[in-house]
Amino acid sequence: MSTLITFDLDNTLWDVSPVILRAEYAMESWFGERFPRFDALFSSTFREELRRQILIEFPEMSSNLTALRLIMYERALKQFGLPMEEANAIAKAALAHFCEWRQKVDLYPHAVDVLEMLSQHYTLAVITNGNADVFHPHVGLGHYFDFAVRADQSGIAKPNADIFLMAANKAGSDISELIHIGDHPIDDIRGASDVGAQSIWFNRHGAQRWHDSWEGRFDAEVHSLLELPTAIRTLTR
Repeated sequence: MSTLITFDLDNTLWDVSPVILRAEYAMESWFGERFPRFDALFSSTFREELRRQILIEFPEMSSNLTALRLIMYERALKQFGLPMEEANAIAKAALAHFCEWRQKVDLYPHAVDVLEMLSQHYTLAVITNGNADVFHPHVGLGHYFDFAVRADQSGIAKPNADIFLMAANKAGSDISELIHIGDHPIDDIRGASDVGAQSIWFNRHGAQRWHDSWEGRFDAEVHSLLELPTAIRTLTR
């Protein structure tokens, strides 16, 4: 049975913070061109409070960031004074604009070279809690991956065991043959560990120390994507 290598995306193949920042700036311009003074309502403080209220009302929305953002736009536009049908239609258009900007990522150094190398020997897939689309032309990595399992599409988010099992089943692999690579100690490492998969902690530049409170344990740790092929070979011997 062949080894399945699954990747987290945000903060594993690229830094997500500047991506979201650029996308939010793009949305400010998009709304500002259509609805002057909307930005006075839709401030970062307002967005955070709105997000908090929605998650209290719909806690399951925490695994679907795309749907969560759509509801945020709908409610903000209604509060701005738009009729319900118009607010809903414009929110969908706004979400589409945001999602385009969400895909404009700056890959970490050596990401393409490493994925090219790994794809020649292993089945590669994505398991992500975010709403980045690895098959989008802006990302430009789709030809290296067989499939992606996204929380916003499956309704299941890491560290839930089911999202890892879903990926293994999709590839026709046993969960023990899955090696998951990610930066997040809980979502990626503990999640993979709990379900019986192996994991590689991408601790970029060795900037973090492992805390006992995180539980679980990684099978390998890398500080650069260039270290991945060697780490994977060691785990598959």
